[in-house]
Amino acid sequence: MIGFQEEIEQSLPKGLRLPDEFVRLFLWMEANGFVHQQKPGDRRCASLYREPLTWPASLITFQANDVDASFMESYTGNRDPAVTTALTDRLALFIRTGGDGSLAGIWKNDEGRQVFVHMGSGSGSTILTTLADNPVDMLRLPAIGYQELCCPEHFALTPAETAWDEDYRLPTEFRSWAESSLGVTIPATASEIIPHPADMGNDRSDDAFCRWIMSHCR
Repeated sequence: MIGFQEEIEQSLPKGLRLPDEFVRLFLWMEANGFVHQQKPGDRRCASLYREPLTWPASLITFQANDVDASFMESYTGNRDPAVTTALTDRLALFIRTGGDGSLAGIWKNDEGRQVFVHMGSGSGSTILTTLADNPVDMLRLPAIGYQELCCPEHFALTPAETAWDEDYRLPTEFRSWAESSLGVTIPATASEIIPHPADMGNDRSDDAFCRWIMSHCR
């Protein structure tokens, strides 16, 4: 079986590269018991905890890229193969941000730079936005400790203010790794990194990723 970091890398389209910070994270996660598989044959995922997910815990996980032609057809309503290819060539979603199926990952923007973006499921979260311009800020976001990272109404609040259960456990080991390995401080709220998240209902958004996806919707 290949390593978890290789599994993620091999799921990316050829034009995208897994940043070094994520390579280091996935190697650390696999070496320290953060990579889980419910049963043989299931896809592996990495959670923010050593033990398999048990309630109450953060639902943010990492897994192989979920973007393919059928995903983009369903999301945009556009069945033109040229469009779905253009979308999947520049996008990789390998971070599950909540229980509703919302996802985040890498987008290659029109300037050829890799940035980190979010695609709300539409059935729960509707944020369609750029999350971070660099991998360090992207990793600081889950380290804040939210149970989900797909709820913009929570971004100005702390995890303690938004937790659904008083027994919720912050991902303290993940947070410590981010602070020590990346040499950063972790903000109190997501709004310090994402002050104005865009929404899929706005096809004239100032957010370039939101406009890009909405321009391909039917």
